[in-house]
Amino acid sequence: MTGVPRDVFPSARVPPSRVAVRMVVRAAMLSLGLWATAAAADYLVHAVGEQARLPLPESLDGVAPQYLLELDWSYRGGRSTIEVRPVEDATGSAGGAPVAAIRTVVAEALRRTGRFDVSDGESAGEGSTVDGHVLQVTVATYRAEAPARVVNPRSGAARRPQAATGNVALRMRLADAAGTVLVADRFDAVVERPRSGFAGHSALQGLPPDVWRTPVGQALLAAVNRGTFRIVNAVGPLSPSGRVVKAEEGRVWVNLGSASVAVGDALVVAAEGDVLVDPETGLSLGGSTVELARLNVVEVQARFSVAETVSATGTPSRGDSVTLAEPPARFEFAPLWDAPGEGEF
Repeated sequence: MTGVPRDVFPSARVPPSRVAVRMVVRAAMLSLGLWATAAAADYLVHAVGEQARLPLPESLDGVAPQYLLELDWSYRGGRSTIEVRPVEDATGSAGGAPVAAIRTVVAEALRRTGRFDVSDGESAGEGSTVDGHVLQVTVATYRAEAPARVVNPRSGAARRPQAATGNVALRMRLADAAGTVLVADRFDAVVERPRSGFAGHSALQGLPPDVWRTPVGQALLAAVNRGTFRIVNAVGPLSPSGRVVKAEEGRVWVNLGSASVAVGDALVVAAEGDVLVDPETGLSLGGSTVELARLNVVEVQARFSVAETVSATGTPSRGDSVTLAEPPARFEFAPLWDAPGEGEF
């Protein structure tokens, strides 16, 4: 297996039968011209385990919950503001877990993608909702054989046997600032045997820290990550955007660092007009802009970059918006999902 990328086939200790299967898979990928992509692509997201880091495909339909507990995102583009609104299920029951606590798990998962700035819904308004999206989370099903609630079985009066099965289904609905629905679906996860050694997120408000070691907690996290994956995919990539920090003598300093731009990138500076705000949602609908200059990045530091003016119809000034001239790079996904064997993840 020398030369096989670890991201694709993570373990060298693979049974002979699996080696044979993987060699067939590799041959098929080569014949389809996919091997170079699998080896070199900067994938959007990986499933992370103790032994491996596996790139995920564009659809998670065939990916089991145990591989969706910890996701590592490599998104480096622009960010949107997303507001997470909890909505009670029509039955009025969330299986005993507070809806606000589930909203906290969803918000944390969205933050970890690097794609969104997350609002709690209490500060919606012009200042916090530029390029905004609204996510409504409805708890359709949240249950376990025992206990019926997500509790710490070793704390307080809640001394009950740990759940034998975690069965979670979340309904998520995502709309953009114009009210267009981008996602409206239910995301399920069933966990019968929790993944050992998984610590999960740090303590989140409303949930005990050891919930991530239970079947219910791991099912919740897998369902949330499944929905988060769909949301990121539906919204798509966004070009990095920033602001002019200083401009003088044909050189412009912008607050885009090495995580967003590289030497040679072309930038557009624009002055923004009035921003239109939807009176019903409080979300920004955008506004008119006037292009002032085209720039070429000549120096990049960790938190800022310096660009030279290539052409100009106006004079850039502090606070003007800056975006990449080229459209954002598309998301890259693994061409297929090859579930690892026991002890490989």
